Amino acid sequence: MYYHVLVIFAHKPCLTLHKTIQSFKTHSKRVRNLIKKLEAIIGVLESLSDTIQLHKDVDISSLNLPLRRCSRACDEFLQELQKCCSRSGGDRQSFRDWAKLRYMGDDINDFVDSLAAYKSTINIALTDIQLRKTSVTLERLGDYNDLITTATNDLEARLETIDERLQSLVERTTSSSATTELQSLEDERSSTQKCLLICAQFSKLIQQLQSSSARDLPQGLDSIPEKITSDGIRECKISMEQTTAKLEMHMQDILDRMMASSSVTMTQEDVRHLARLREEWKSTRKCRDICSQAEQHLKENVSVIDNYATGDEAVQFLVSNSQKTIHGKNRGYGDFIKQLGGHLSDQSIQKVSGDFLQMSIQRPGYGYPDDKVPEAKGIDERGTNWRPEYGGGRTLKSQPVASDSRQSS
Repeated sequence: MYYHVLVIFAHKPCLTLHKTIQSFKTHSKRVRNLIKKLEAIIGVLESLSDTIQLHKDVDISSLNLPLRRCSRACDEFLQELQKCCSRSGGDRQSFRDWAKLRYMGDDINDFVDSLAAYKSTINIALTDIQLRKTSVTLERLGDYNDLITTATNDLEARLETIDERLQSLVERTTSSSATTELQSLEDERSSTQKCLLICAQFSKLIQQLQSSSARDLPQGLDSIPEKITSDGIRECKISMEQTTAKLEMHMQDILDRMMASSSVTMTQEDVRHLARLREEWKSTRKCRDICSQAEQHLKENVSVIDNYATGDEAVQFLVSNSQKTIHGKNRGYGDFIKQLGGHLSDQSIQKVSGDFLQMSIQRPGYGYPDDKVPEAKGIDERGTNWRPEYGGGRTLKSQPVASDSRQSS
């Protein structure tokens, strides 16, 4: 119930702003673009509300800050619009001063960019829920992966813009009498931002190393060097995440101190501007974290496999004995091919495998003597319950999402 109320809390200001803008007679190109973005985010919020009502166990706590900030931003923009309209005479039928409308020191286009960031983040969180709860097509998985990449890049660019505005605001409003304290805080903020940028660059490098190690290093139960390397990369990733979290907390503390120190030298309007930039910074970083978590979930919990085999009596398995989602194809060419796909327990997989083998053995002309069964290939019996009487087998290696690699069985 709480999450549903939270979504409604964000939906109402978006809807109010949309209706208000629609009530004006004249709409420039940038205003029409704003209307489209508002309609898009309203649609995503309604889809999120429907999903929450359908799946009452979903957790969208990560969206708490972005949803609240989206709601507040629409309220603030509406207030600025009403002020601008009032200065122009208050007649919505003749209002044409859209170019004079400013929000957080910039024009309508910047507000549109912020709405786009919230819309993309909410859409990513929504799709992540749907991946966990329902089946989706391989094509949609690829689109989802592209959406995460695009949203992450846009959010990184927006963080840079916010940082530039923070710096510009402090430089513009700092008086000579208060330079020492505020300048010290600004220097520390700038240094922290640079450290966060270094962490982001290093995190991307770690991600690339993880992908290349999964693809290039030898796989197997006894591959000790591969395990040591993989564990080391994983530890680096955890350490970098912890470092980034500490830097973000430090940045938040700096912004709070800047707010307190600047109240003497700044006008009330500038103080409000700084407060909005601070909230936008927090919310944008949270949106970026949501994208990162969604990308990690996609990699860890979804496998895309193309299982291809030729020859008579081929047996193909495309199954999961865990909660991991599989998107794949069993493609076999030959006579008497047997295929199995889906989510099954270990016992069910072993039982079906044994049944497949017995079907082949009992078929006239099958190539094994009555007193022998094929030995399992590539299976370490010490680490698995799979036994030779269930037939030969090979573990399929998962490929990254949206790849077109093939695995033979």
